[in-house]
Amino acid sequence: MTMGKKALIVDDNGVNLYMLESLLKGHGLAVTSAENGQEALDKARLDPPDIIVSDILMPVMDGYSLCRQWKADERLRGIPFVFYTATYTEPRDEEFALSLGADGFVIKPQEPDVLMNILKEVWEKPVAAGAAAMPLGEDMEFFRRHNEALFRKLEKKMLDLEIANQKLKILEENYRLSFEHVTDAIYMMDTDPKFTGMSPSVERMLGYKPQEIIGRPMTWLGSILAPESLKQALDDIALVLKGETVSARIYRFIARDGSIKVGEVNTSPLKRDGKIVGLISVARDITDRKRAEEKLRQTLDSLHKAVDTTIQVMVFAVEARDPYTSGHQFRVAALAGAIAAELNCSPDQMEAIRLAASIHDIGKLSIPAEILSKPTKLTDIEFALIKEHSRKGFEILRGVPSPWPLAEIVYQHHERLDGSGYPRNLKGNEILMEARILGVADSVEAMASHRPYRPGLGIEAALKEIEDKRGSLFDAGVVDACLRLFREKDYRLPDSLDV
Repeated sequence: MTMGKKALIVDDNGVNLYMLESLLKGHGLAVTSAENGQEALDKARLDPPDIIVSDILMPVMDGYSLCRQWKADERLRGIPFVFYTATYTEPRDEEFALSLGADGFVIKPQEPDVLMNILKEVWEKPVAAGAAAMPLGEDMEFFRRHNEALFRKLEKKMLDLEIANQKLKILEENYRLSFEHVTDAIYMMDTDPKFTGMSPSVERMLGYKPQEIIGRPMTWLGSILAPESLKQALDDIALVLKGETVSARIYRFIARDGSIKVGEVNTSPLKRDGKIVGLISVARDITDRKRAEEKLRQTLDSLHKAVDTTIQVMVFAVEARDPYTSGHQFRVAALAGAIAAELNCSPDQMEAIRLAASIHDIGKLSIPAEILSKPTKLTDIEFALIKEHSRKGFEILRGVPSPWPLAEIVYQHHERLDGSGYPRNLKGNEILMEARILGVADSVEAMASHRPYRPGLGIEAALKEIEDKRGSLFDAGVVDACLRLFREKDYRLPDSLDV
C-alpha cells in the first residue's frame, strides 16, 4: 500500500480495533477508528479516508446501514468499502453486502499477510464513481433484506442462548447435586463475617441442619469448636479475608451430641470483580483417620518398647559371656549416639544407631567363651572365629521385627571404606552411614579400653589412629565429628553401665 494513505476502521470491540490499527499502521497507513457506523460516517464526512474497513454487527448503526449510506454519499461512494466480520459469514450475507456496493467481504480472523493482500487488491481495483448499488429510493427492498439478515442472526443468537441456558441448567443441577451429596462439609461466609451457605453434609458430620447455621455470625463458631481450635479458626478467617489461602488446618469440632470430631479444613477467599466478598471452606471429617493414626502410634510405641527390651536382654547375655568387655557395647552406643547428634542425624537414624550399637557384638554368643576371655594373643584360627561375629549377629537379628535395619548395621560395623573390612569387603557408599558411625565408635572404644590380651591404649592413641585412617578406612565426616567431641567438647567415654 502507498505510504501516507488514510484508513478508517470501524468495530465496537476495542481489542479488534487495536489489532487492526496496529497492523495497518505497521504497513504505513494513517488510521482513524470508530466504534459504530454513525461515528464512522460523521468522521468520514469531515475527513474522507482512502479506504474503510468495517465490522457489521455494531450498535447505533450497523455495517450494512453504514455501507448503504456510504455508497449513497457523493463524496464517499468512490472510496473502497471492505467488510471484516466474524458474525455474518454465510454466502447470502456476503451477497447482500456486495449488493449494497461493498468492494470486499472478509471473514475474521485472517492471517495479517492474507488480510493485507486482500486490502491491497481492493485498494488497487478501480471503484465505480457512479450511483450506489442500491439507491436510497429503494428503501423497502433494502429494509426487507436488511431485516432478513438481522432476523437470521437474531434466531441464531436465540438458539445459541437457549443452548447456553440448557448447559447452564445442567451445570447448576450438577452443582446442586454435588453440593447436596458431597461428603465434606462446605460452608461460605461473607465479610461481616456470617455464614451464608452450608452443605447438607454438615448434618452427618456435626448433627446440625444447614438452616440452623446459615445467617449466624462468626461468633457462633464458639459453639462448635474446641477453645484451642476456635482461636486458630478466628486467626485463619482474618488471614483469608486479607487474601491468603489457608490449607490443611486441623480443628477439633464439637458435635450437637457433645462428641468430638476432628476436621481438616481448607479455606480460600471468595472474590468478585477482584474484591474479596467472603470465604469458602471445605471441612473433611478425619476423626476415624486420627483414631487409626493414634492406634498405629500406640502400636509403634509398643513395638519400640518390645524391641528395646529384647535388645537389653541380648546385651546382658553378651556381657555375661564376656565379662572382660563388660560395658563395651554400652560405651560404644553412647559414643555412636553422640557422633550421630554431632552430625545432625535424624531422630530415626539416631534411634537405629543407639539400638544397633547396643547389640553390635550379639554374634559373639556363637563364639566359645574361652576364646573371648583368652588372656594371650589369638591364633589366626581364633581370630577368624572372632571375625565371624558380624555375620552371626546378622543371622540372629534378621528375624527380629524392627522398623530399623538393625541386622544390616550390625553386619556392616567392621566394613571399611577401602574394602579391607569384613565379612563382605564392602566399599564406600555400599556401607550404611549408621554402620560407618558405629564402626568409628567401636574402633575408638576398643583401642582405648583394656582387653584380656593387651592393656588399653588410651583415648589419644585411639583418636590418632582414626585420624590417620580418616578417608581411607573411616568416613571423614564421622571421624571429624568424633574428634570434635573429644578435643573441643570435652567428651568422655562412660565408665560403666551406671553412668
